[in-house]
Amino acid sequence: MKRVLPCMLAMAFTALKAQLPNTVFNQQPAPPRKSIGLQADVFPFLKNNEYFNAINPGETFFSFRTSVAGVFNLQPGGKARLTTGVMFQENYGDAKTWIKPVFSLSLTSYKEWNYVFGALVSGTRHGMIEPLYNYEQVLTQPLEYGIQVRRDNSKLFYDGWLEWRQRFNAGSGIREMLVAGQHLQPRFAVGKSTTLSLPLQMVLVHQGGQSVSNPLPISTRIAATAGLRLAGKDTSWVMEGYALQSLDNSPNPQQPWKNGYAFMANIQKRFGRYHRVAATWWFAREFVSTLGNPVFSNVNLEYPYANAHTRRIAMLRYVYSRPILGNNIWIDARFEPHYDFERAGVEFSHGLYLRYIRSGSFNIPRIPGFF
Repeated sequence: MKRVLPCMLAMAFTALKAQLPNTVFNQQPAPPRKSIGLQADVFPFLKNNEYFNAINPGETFFSFRTSVAGVFNLQPGGKARLTTGVMFQENYGDAKTWIKPVFSLSLTSYKEWNYVFGALVSGTRHGMIEPLYNYEQVLTQPLEYGIQVRRDNSKLFYDGWLEWRQRFNAGSGIREMLVAGQHLQPRFAVGKSTTLSLPLQMVLVHQGGQSVSNPLPISTRIAATAGLRLAGKDTSWVMEGYALQSLDNSPNPQQPWKNGYAFMANIQKRFGRYHRVAATWWFAREFVSTLGNPVFSNVNLEYPYANAHTRRIAMLRYVYSRPILGNNIWIDARFEPHYDFERAGVEFSHGLYLRYIRSGSFNIPRIPGFF
């Protein structure tokens, strides 16, 4: 294993071939300019995975989500901001409607560092690549609660977070689940039209608890990557390469491999204003990622007997994404076929997403005699 990481890094820097654009997921209501803001977010979506193997079985997500929130500027300029609201999601076919409160405190320092407590800046806004963090988390895990540190400017992107996803319940045998992530990406200008960045990413997932009577095993899995990314400043093209490694540090691993590695190469091009095509090559040997897209995994963690020592996949994916009726409504349509060389067959997924976001703000009126 001592030679694996240098080889991985070498391939990442020489095999430059981008992840899909996720503007429809990354859109957020504009922060209030006045003391109080009101935000509304409506998000109906459909994603159908037509997969026919045991490692990444097919699944359909057909849902409607909406959230409303009040935002309070506690300090001028939004340096301290409190958000409180509620989120509803109806997964069609489920017996119950998913309802969650939204609470978040955001503090921003004078050097642009942002500290978040409560509901995190989550989902695809972490900027992780899909083998480490599946963009379907936006559909299935829209709220992440914990603590977070962020910075995003022309020279550096940083996102470090700790999410408490599941509380331990000894009576029901439910394990606690903690997710820790880091994304460090220094950025450098190359000429007038190109940006070079060096993404370093890691996701750690721990599941366990202190009760010895808990029948479920303790697990700690880590997946990490180092890469090289070139992009046009107008985002019309992107080329990137990544080397990945996984480690299962569980006391008694429940899947067949303790260590694994993988390589990914991507190239993305925009055609016109709204059409994008992304080509991806993936090679993995015994690679496992708890939160990554299962298309890229070598084992099904829910059924470890479904596994493959090696996976080689070629993808050619298309995205049509644009704003309509101003910038308040976004529509995104995707077709994502891939060829599995080990299975010698084509599988695909397709999705349709609609996002409506609206916000407004106002000042607290002054009442004579009170303030």
